[in-house]
Amino acid sequence: MHKYLRAVGFSDPMNALDRLNLIDDIKSKSSHRAQASLPERENELLTEYRMDLAGGCGLSMAGTFDEENDFMSGEIEPFLIPEGVTSMEEVFVEERIDNRSFAGVCDDMRIGTTLIFRLLNAVDYLRFSRFEDLPCPGTSVCLSALSVEGTVVLPLKKTPYEKQLIKSRARRRKKLLEDARDGDEQAMQTITMEDMDTYSDLLSKIDEDDILTLVDSFFMPTGAECDIYYILGEILSCRQVRNPYTLDRIHILTVRIGGIEFPIAINDKDLYGSPEPGRRFKGVIWLQGTILFPGTL
Repeated sequence: MHKYLRAVGFSDPMNALDRLNLIDDIKSKSSHRAQASLPERENELLTEYRMDLAGGCGLSMAGTFDEENDFMSGEIEPFLIPEGVTSMEEVFVEERIDNRSFAGVCDDMRIGTTLIFRLLNAVDYLRFSRFEDLPCPGTSVCLSALSVEGTVVLPLKKTPYEKQLIKSRARRRKKLLEDARDGDEQAMQTITMEDMDTYSDLLSKIDEDDILTLVDSFFMPTGAECDIYYILGEILSCRQVRNPYTLDRIHILTVRIGGIEFPIAINDKDLYGSPEPGRRFKGVIWLQGTILFPGTL
């Protein structure tokens, strides 16, 4: 995911020397360092370094120490710290192939799809998993995202009645999806019929109307990577920060899609349009997240 370094302000390719200097800075200027034993390898500690840049953006690096106490690191990875709790649904964790990173998996009925995200606090999970298994009551998920391609889209005009109707339909669909997940066949049939009606309605209008005037928001998996999504959502707030190394401007947008809210960081060079609250953001994101385990703040 090195291309997402652009999202936190590193838009120009780094040479070998720049990368080594950055690794030294992450280790020496880290605001967070944590360690935990890897599964089935109690004598091997996963070590995380995290260096803040600006506005919640930063760089992290995970690895292990060899027998000569040299740090064997993986890739430098960008991150954006989540701003609040996004979901209270059950969450699972899967180990990635590189054995140094983990993916969180959460089914949120407000979106209607499985959310898969890069786990930012892997050490916390390793410590917790030594005593408890997921899913666990009281666990919550905080999401954030990085983007390297985005467009600001004008909002759809809606009356107060239409806004209330949308909220009412969203609550009803969430309840149907929960019932269907629990095995309710009637709920499954209702969802199927409503989806077919929606699809038929869109087909009848698509030749004359732009899809962005028909669809208010969406959240769709895209590409080969399971934690990459194509989204369209309402911008609730926006702010700018600067990368202290490159002086690139970074936009941090809080976006709402289907009832969930999370921040997105994107380089000013990769964002087309002027972001303002009320407008919409359309783009491809790399979803990240932190799991808050019971007993943690």
